Parts: sequence; structure tokens; C-alpha cells
Amino acid sequence: MVDFMHQSVVKTVWEADRLRNVFGRRNVFEILDDGDAMAFGPCPDRTLVACAIMNQHGIRPTVVYHERRVPGFIPSTAHIAMEITVDGQDYMMDFGSRETRLVEGTYYFNKEVEETIALKRFDLFDMGIDVMTMTPHQIFSVVATEHIHLDEKFDYYEKQAKKYSVRILEDRLALDREHSVYNEL
Repeated sequence: MVDFMHQSVVKTVWEADRLRNVFGRRNVFEILDDGDAMAFGPCPDRTLVACAIMNQHGIRPTVVYHERRVPGFIPSTAHIAMEITVDGQDYMMDFGSRETRLVEGTYYFNKEVEETIALKRFDLFDMGIDVMTMTPHQIFSVVATEHIHLDEKFDYYEKQAKKYSVRILEDRLALDREHSVYNEL
């Protein structure tokens, strides 16, 4: 799954117009047809595609919506990941900008670094949502609080696009917490 995602939905840096008009507004078919995700926020697109593929293989992921604020990091941001159970073992699958994490256990984050505004878990399939035609923006509209302001987020992404390191385009995989770049925070 992770290899497929890294090869079929590659991270790219988007121009401002595409960012503001396309980010979070594509369904699974459109994401796969375009073959990319915005490098600074690949989680919505990659997670949606992974949910759809896993469902086709009989795995029902739980989507984790994490709205957070990091001191000194403005604006508030939303992150989306998933939890799955395979053969009785729980795993977290998280397509972040710095790395993809596929680790045993449930979703985790560094509580000392991030202030959580909202943390919600839900099953898209139990909600009667057609994952193939739903967009990340539609999902966020159901769960997001008033703290997320897309124009501020887009402004932030545009600034990142002007001074990014090519390392952000690389796909790194962490299979345990100790080897995750997020463990260093």
C-alpha cells in the first residue's frame, strides 16, 4: 500500500492557483489520474486514496482527524491519518509531509509540541460516505472546527513553496516510532 502510494500519488510543489483551486477538492479518481499530492500537505489526498484501496481489500480504516496548533506555527492546522486492524494488530498509517509512518498501535502525536483543538475518529463507511467520490474538503467540512482558515493555510503553503528543500519531495518510511523523524520533536 505504502509503495503504491509513494509511486502513484507523488509529492509535488504546487503553484498558488492550483493550490487554492484544487487542494482538498479532488476525489480518489481525480487524485490517481493527476498522480500527485501537494508536498506540504499530502495527508488528505493520500489518506483518502488509501482508505478506498483498503476498503476494496476488506480493510475498514478508522480515519483520524487531528486539528492542532503548534506554538510559533501559524495558522492552526488539520491533519488526517488512519488506524487499521490487520490480523488483530492495530496500526497507524500516516502520510505526512516529512515521512509516511506505518507503525504498530494507534495514532499518536507529541503532546508536548502540539496543542490539540480537536481529535476525532470516524469510519467513513459507517457514515454512508462513498469514499470514491468524496473529497477531503467535504470530509473536513463535517469535522473541522472554526479554527481552520483555509486562506491563511494557503498563504502559509505559498510561502513554503518559495523556499522549500527538495528533501520534502522525498518519501521516507518509518516502520516504528523510534525511527520516525517525529520522534525527534
